Amino acid sequence: MIRHLLKLMWNRKKSNFLLITEIFFSFLVLFGVMSLVIYNYLNYTKPLGYDYENVWHISLRPNSDSTAQNRLVQEQLLQRIRGFQQVEAASYSNSNVPFAFSQMGMSLSYGNAKDVQTNAFDAQDDLKDVLRLQVREGRWFGPQDDASTHKPVVINGMLKQKLFGEEDALGKLIPVDDSTHYKVVGVMDYYRAYSEYDADAPAYFSRINLQENNNHLWGSLLLRVKPGTGVAFEEKMMKELSGIAKDWTMEVATLETMRQSKVRLTLVPMIALGLVCGFLIFNVALGLFGVLWYNINKRTSEIGLRRAMGATAGQIYKQFLGEILVVTTFGLLLGCFFAGQFPLLGVFELSPEVYVTAILIAVALIYILVISCALYPSRQAAAIHPATALHEE
Repeated sequence: MIRHLLKLMWNRKKSNFLLITEIFFSFLVLFGVMSLVIYNYLNYTKPLGYDYENVWHISLRPNSDSTAQNRLVQEQLLQRIRGFQQVEAASYSNSNVPFAFSQMGMSLSYGNAKDVQTNAFDAQDDLKDVLRLQVREGRWFGPQDDASTHKPVVINGMLKQKLFGEEDALGKLIPVDDSTHYKVVGVMDYYRAYSEYDADAPAYFSRINLQENNNHLWGSLLLRVKPGTGVAFEEKMMKELSGIAKDWTMEVATLETMRQSKVRLTLVPMIALGLVCGFLIFNVALGLFGVLWYNINKRTSEIGLRRAMGATAGQIYKQFLGEILVVTTFGLLLGCFFAGQFPLLGVFELSPEVYVTAILIAVALIYILVISCALYPSRQAAAIHPATALHEE
């Protein structure tokens, strides 16, 4: 049967080549879209490593060049915010707070691990309570670090794996330059700050000590408010803070609002690609249906003669369905060959799991599409009466 189908395909190689090409490119488009969808989905299912609900972000920009004055205002702002009954905890940070459009990083090395690109975050002791961070090994920053000769850092699991492998990370000194070392005091499982759809990446927190950083001003302040705190408190708080920092520009936003902005930034391109892919697949389906219908009309005499020679309707049905499945398989084999190069070559540095899953889903969708388009024309072919052949030239 298969040999007969291959012979029929070869006899109509020109028209089949067009179908194979169409299926090949349809598969590649589906593969690309599904790779993006699966990559984002797998990232979405991973923990963020923090709790963003009921957390507000205040961005601070002084309009004065007086460092001493700004430093004093910074301390007064933090003291006043912590004095509000609605605020459970507050901490200064760099601008790369969760869901912000800001990133900071540096390259770290330890032993044989060289130049590991790492996201860098600065935080006060209270950030653990603001974001409800969970430290699995060691501890978070505390007053005991005031007298430390090395700058304490808390790292995430990905950075621990990249730098130390299976070794214990606690107490290790990470060289920054000839005179500065980071001392690992804690390890957390995850910290994915920039988006729910971002991959887990190496990250560390370094400690902010306002008494030591006399020449540095922190542009972000995170605070956790009690559930149910709303606009009324926001207006009251900002009014009082504006009275303290009269020459400062301040803006407040919830992390939930910032998260939604990042979600839209990720979902809009995915939806657009999905629509383009859907339009392409719809046109492919119309093309397949039209080609099959045309082939049946051109091969009416062949079908009638086969029926007259004893072929059943089921055999005719299986023949036409088998022909299109063989053509589809050739197109998919060619597509799988090209798609298989992505995990082998490490294109875009995605995990092989993403590519393999995308290939399997794309193959299944193409087969479902082709079978759906071939069912009705194949049934029509099987329904042709043997006498119809007498009317064909």
